[in-house]
Amino acid sequence: MRLTIRLMLAATCVGLPLMPDATLADPVWDRIESTGTITCGAIPNDKIGSWVDSATGQWEGYEIDLCRAIAADLGKEMGKELKVQFQETGWKTVVLDLQSQKIDIWPGMSATEQRKQALNMIGPMYDLAFCAMDGKTAKVGKTWDELNAPDVRIATVTGTSVEAAFKRMAPKAQHVTLSEYSEITLAVQSGRADIMGADVLRCLNVMQSAPNVFNSVFFPTPIEAMGSSAGVVKSADKLTPWLTDWATTHKADGSIREIFLNVMKKAGYDIGNVPPEVQF
Repeated sequence: MRLTIRLMLAATCVGLPLMPDATLADPVWDRIESTGTITCGAIPNDKIGSWVDSATGQWEGYEIDLCRAIAADLGKEMGKELKVQFQETGWKTVVLDLQSQKIDIWPGMSATEQRKQALNMIGPMYDLAFCAMDGKTAKVGKTWDELNAPDVRIATVTGTSVEAAFKRMAPKAQHVTLSEYSEITLAVQSGRADIMGADVLRCLNVMQSAPNVFNSVFFPTPIEAMGSSAGVVKSADKLTPWLTDWATTHKADGSIREIFLNVMKKAGYDIGNVPPEVQF
């Protein structure tokens, strides 16, 4: 009797389609595909990163243009043109906004261990080279070996990747760590520090806002950089590998570098300060 029941159940199940494996679903990909819209994060007044153009009312910035480029190629993959919308976020809330799916993607932040536990971190999407800005009267070299000397005073923001990098590359130097870049500018201006250590975007920003304080922007050689990754929700099982391939391809072909240079021009920065070997 039991054998007969088993045979009947087996025969009944033969004609049934296999149920989809729920673990393979990607809610982000599916929502974008069904709605035709991708929602990217945007931080107001983050110059170069994202800002609203007062003349046009449109979002601008490299984070914005990265999202638009991703949307254009993802739309081709899905066989439809995707609309891009931007949702305001902030550094304190961006992880929660991704987890709650208020936004689908944030295209640039450091892949810290804490963020890796909360999100899928993809990339690096781009690299930001470390740079330095010397004071008007400072006499310092332009290589890491020359900066790695007891009489060189380097100012960086406390607790940042920049601070860690300059301490690693120039451990013998005197390191002055302060809470804000405005304080570092004053430290260099007053002669308390010889150079400001930062990343390429910060250097260009500060050079524009305080040209009378600093002599030049330079990139200590050999050039060192920190990577920035894109964040998506952990369940984005289909979007994650697609976006990983996208970042690898467009870093290699130089199109991500072009996005950065174009945005810098819009922001009024002197891209002549960025040598060709800084690739982003």
